[in-house]
Amino acid sequence: VLNKKKFSLIEIHNRPSYILHIEKYLPNQKYILVIHNNPQTLRGAVTPKERKHLIKLCSKITFVSNWVKEKFFEGLDFKNHEKCQVIHPSIDKIKKLPKKENLITFVGKLNHSKGYDTFGRAIIRILKKYKDWNSVVIGDEPREKYNFVHNRLEHKGWITHEQTLKTYERSSISVVPSHWEEPFGRTSLEAASRGCATILSRRGGLVETIPYGLYLNRVNQNEIFKKIKYLIENKKARIDLQ
Repeated sequence: VLNKKKFSLIEIHNRPSYILHIEKYLPNQKYILVIHNNPQTLRGAVTPKERKHLIKLCSKITFVSNWVKEKFFEGLDFKNHEKCQVIHPSIDKIKKLPKKENLITFVGKLNHSKGYDTFGRAIIRILKKYKDWNSVVIGDEPREKYNFVHNRLEHKGWITHEQTLKTYERSSISVVPSHWEEPFGRTSLEAASRGCATILSRRGGLVETIPYGLYLNRVNQNEIFKKIKYLIENKKARIDLQ
């Protein structure tokens, strides 16, 4: 396909190895590489030597967070380059704060990396303590099985992006307790954009997603319980974050 037409620019997302392959057949092309994950986990960018070579081949390398950029330059003898830039993912704003319900949300894969196991244990305790609060979980995970059951805990599975944003609009609190190093973390961005008081960990690029969040000192059941408890019992703090 690339040989049939003369392209002025080739933009590749998250696949550095594609550039290395294509460049053998189409030298002197202009490439933009957009990196969404830790580059050290992507074929063609694992070693400092490979990443230095990508700078030479590309016209521009864009990162979704400063954390991803720092990982790209880790092990190199320089920490920045004029070809490199950070462009955070964005989302459309809403015009006014929606009407909120006593609802706590978790969105994402239901696994340990995303902190669902930790959230699940905490939310059962919260629902037992606060009878007028409910919780919604959006997402699934076929490789890990957790069975958190409560009559005010709703499991929606995977729903559309539009439905997820509508759920955020109803929610007062959202929890993003990732254990793994999030390259960016759209869930906290989307939750906060819809007026959720957002509790999140300091993993990877999560701290770059929103300016006002309630950060977990440690990602464990007790810490999540305490942070949710604080927001439930302190309405002013909750509204300020929203």
